[in-house]
Amino acid sequence: MRLPGATYAISDTGPLISCFQSDSFHLFAQIFTEIHLPPVCLKELQEHGWGEYVKTAMPRLVIIDLMPYEEQQADIVAERIANHMDSHDPVAETHLGEAQAIILALREEYQNDLLLMDELAARAIAKEEGIKLSGFPGVLLMATQTAIISAEDMRKRLELCQAQGTHYSSKFIQQVYKMGKRNRRKL
Repeated sequence: MRLPGATYAISDTGPLISCFQSDSFHLFAQIFTEIHLPPVCLKELQEHGWGEYVKTAMPRLVIIDLMPYEEQQADIVAERIANHMDSHDPVAETHLGEAQAIILALREEYQNDLLLMDELAARAIAKEEGIKLSGFPGVLLMATQTAIISAEDMRKRLELCQAQGTHYSSKFIQQVYKMGKRNRRKL
């Protein structure tokens, strides 16, 4: 049951990996009442070695099954992502997590929720569908806006992810840091 006035999100695998890499799930839990995750993303997190982190994130992290017709829709969306000009992987199956997250976000009950997704091609498809989006850096920016963390803390978290192989360039991290500093001045 959804609580009135609560903030919910649907997430793909990528933002959660960054969240776990930088020990930031407590920030997510302060911003979102629940984060909903499709089953394929749970499997991907476990395959990447984040299974124990997922266990500790529950009950805030909730696995939501797709209906059979939604799984078929997700297969089509995965093809769209694979064929998108921003995609670096032409194999549709590897985009199933993003596709399932997009399909969940299209459910009527999720229309006011935020879809957390970092992968460019998948984000482009989600935007075409009119879905509200953020990535891991965007959630960190929300945390700076609400004074949960400082811009410096946000930058350190992004650098931690970068050091562990997440594809955030130093230039991108500096841009997000500047945005976080501006957020703080507005408070």
